[in-house]
Amino acid sequence: MSAQQRVWLVTGTTSGIGENIALEALSRGDLVVASSRNPSRLTKLTKAGAKAVKIDQNQDDATIRKEVEAALAVYGRIDILVNNAAYVHTGTIEETTDQEIKSQFQANVFGPTSIIRALLPHMRARRSGVIANVGSMASWFPVPACNLYDASKAALRLIGDGLNSELARFGIKITTIEPGMFRTELLDPNVNFIKTSDDKRIEDYREMNETTDGMFRNAHGKQMGDPKRGAEVIYEVLTQTGVAQGREIPLVLALGSDAVSTIQKFARDQADLVKSWGEVSSSTDFP
Repeated sequence: MSAQQRVWLVTGTTSGIGENIALEALSRGDLVVASSRNPSRLTKLTKAGAKAVKIDQNQDDATIRKEVEAALAVYGRIDILVNNAAYVHTGTIEETTDQEIKSQFQANVFGPTSIIRALLPHMRARRSGVIANVGSMASWFPVPACNLYDASKAALRLIGDGLNSELARFGIKITTIEPGMFRTELLDPNVNFIKTSDDKRIEDYREMNETTDGMFRNAHGKQMGDPKRGAEVIYEVLTQTGVAQGREIPLVLALGSDAVSTIQKFARDQADLVKSWGEVSSSTDFP
């Protein structure tokens, strides 16, 4: 291991963007610790030179911390963390059980946050590091019958914003990557989808559930985003090379033309809403 080689920890590397980020980093000469709930499924990455470890962010904080320590022990440091692992829960909020809500946030928010907290003492000691949380353009607008996933990704982005305010002084850089629809397995109903159980379904929501399920089903395999090209951009942004040479790592990185247009529209709509109620909202100050 040379001083010039960066060490990456990438979660959720079985397929999709996570796998492509790991392969891209390896192709550029960096070192990669790739994690999965089932490391035996990472043979493609290990053949390419990655070290496979188990990190299951559905577990409790103490277990996740032990798994992160094992990942740290592989090369003795982690320079760049990419929190990528996640899944999609579909179903309306009323239909969803308490456990389903907790499970969605454990996998998409609490687990990634545990990984960050486990790494921070090491990054602070070295006064350097990059943390990239993979969010979603869906965190900027509600998709009926998919709001738990959207909310979990919005929470992860705000945690990233907060971390930036706390960690910039230590030389640690934070970003939330907000992908649009990329051609990965994320929308595959047989892989990363968990639906509210049929016995909890409410007739009033039938059409809404069917519309959302159908939208994802029809989009799967036809998404405009190329995960390999996305991984190339992510690599260069996080290493401040190539297309990102001479630029700071952005606090939020929209990835894909659909993500750019979606987030821009959300920002305009929110600004217009605040402006339209500005006089009423401002009337609450002391005279």
